[in-house]
Amino acid sequence: MAKLRQWALMLLGLRRRWLGCIAGCILWVFWMVFGLWSTLALLVLATAGFAVGRILEEHQSWKDVVDKLLADRFNDS
Repeated sequence: MAKLRQWALMLLGLRRRWLGCIAGCILWVFWMVFGLWSTLALLVLATAGFAVGRILEEHQSWKDVVDKLLADRFNDS
């Protein structure tokens, strides 16, 4: 467990450009193994899961989130 924590701290200490490079390499591996459409589906589902998790962590109501998203687009002027 200590090794895993040490590894995580090392990754978090990297500059963003290196994290982006690592993420790009991981994305490339997924693309080569699973194909383009499966990789895109994985990215969409991961993004949706991240958004749902963030909303649940912040204890926001779904109505407030939808209102924020649509406020600029359908503004009553």
